[in-house]
Amino acid sequence: MQILNNLIKIDKKGNLLYNEWCEWSHFLVPNKPDWFRQILRNIIAILGHCLLCSAVDGCYFIKNNSPKHPLHIKCDCTQKVISIIKVKNNATAECDIKKFTEYIFKDKEKSNGKNEIFYSLGFNINDSLFLKQEYCKQALQQYLSGNYILKNLDIRGQRLAIPINLNGVNIYSGWMLYPEGKI
Repeated sequence: MQILNNLIKIDKKGNLLYNEWCEWSHFLVPNKPDWFRQILRNIIAILGHCLLCSAVDGCYFIKNNSPKHPLHIKCDCTQKVISIIKVKNNATAECDIKKFTEYIFKDKEKSNGKNEIFYSLGFNINDSLFLKQEYCKQALQQYLSGNYILKNLDIRGQRLAIPINLNGVNIYSGWMLYPEGKI
């Protein structure tokens, strides 16, 4: 039954939604290793290919929540349908603990008041490992459910806003989408 929950959803208006996954594809760009991927992206950019297109190459999206296709007039990217099983087998979430120890809790100026949100929810720097693990767990679950908001797309990649629930409060956190469902 869990597989059906990920394939079919009901939106706020009561309409059935079919969560079909797709993989964005731009030729000549490998998913791994990252250093080789970056070299080839730069080479094909010199040859006139778009860095926006190659930035999302290999990324998995729910078909009804993906960047508009084509991205531009001369776009030669394709979107191929992939199975939810492939997405679940490959998708991962990574968050550096420094997001909490060095950014949220250490530097009040840089965190732009975000530290106050965490303090008001009862968290402090000692909770950094828990928060890192909880962010990764929830972000991956939300991503696999297609519960993300597309944010900026630039030459570094597609950014996503993903809801994280802490002590009953939803916080949208920023993530970068990489090939094969890595956020």
